Amino acid sequence: RYPVIFDIYGGPGSQQVYDEWHPSGWTQWLAQEGYIIVGVNNRGTNNYGSAFMKVVYKQLGKYEAMDFAEAARYLSKHSYVDPRRIAIMGTSYGGYSTVYTMEMYPELFPVGIANSAVGDWRLYDTIYTERYMGLLNDNQKGYVESAPIAQASKMRGNLLLIHSMMDDNVHPQNTMQLLTALTDAGRDAELRIYPPGRHGAAYSGLSFRLIRQVTDAYLARYLKAANPPSLQSAR
Repeated sequence: RYPVIFDIYGGPGSQQVYDEWHPSGWTQWLAQEGYIIVGVNNRGTNNYGSAFMKVVYKQLGKYEAMDFAEAARYLSKHSYVDPRRIAIMGTSYGGYSTVYTMEMYPELFPVGIANSAVGDWRLYDTIYTERYMGLLNDNQKGYVESAPIAQASKMRGNLLLIHSMMDDNVHPQNTMQLLTALTDAGRDAELRIYPPGRHGAAYSGLSFRLIRQVTDAYLARYLKAANPPSLQSAR
């Protein structure tokens, strides 16, 4: 049985899976390492009609996580998949979805890597956030429910957070506040900070390679170990 890695993005209006051969060198390399690599065009993404794309309005995270979870359940039914060894990872919106999905569906995703993740939409730029979440005063419940920081107590998986201190897109306070919320909830997570980098953390060819190596080592630690990854105890 093979371990599975969900390599996701999933932001509104984006598209990850195409009706054509559309690989990346990174995912090809992971496949050669013995992982099944999965991409999902979740609700909110493009080219499936207006209703499919707009359903996430004022409730970011909810339907994306539901679709990743449903894909994991589907894959788990196949004899060649090890359902105990499923990881999820992504950068930027993909990092946000990684954390949120792990919180909502801890039984399905015991391992995750979130790079440059949004921890609370109130910390992100308003031109993007208000386009998809509406005004804060009009949708306070939605803002709280969509924030990984507010759901920190639900985290049970093994999470690696990666961020740059000079990220001018997703400000590093997102990861700092998320880690604080996890700690205050009695949850553990690992953290890698790359001070000079900007969005995506890498700031040179060498740092890019190092982040890939760190990612690979973290995945191997939990997905290739003799025993499947364990969860943090429920509280």
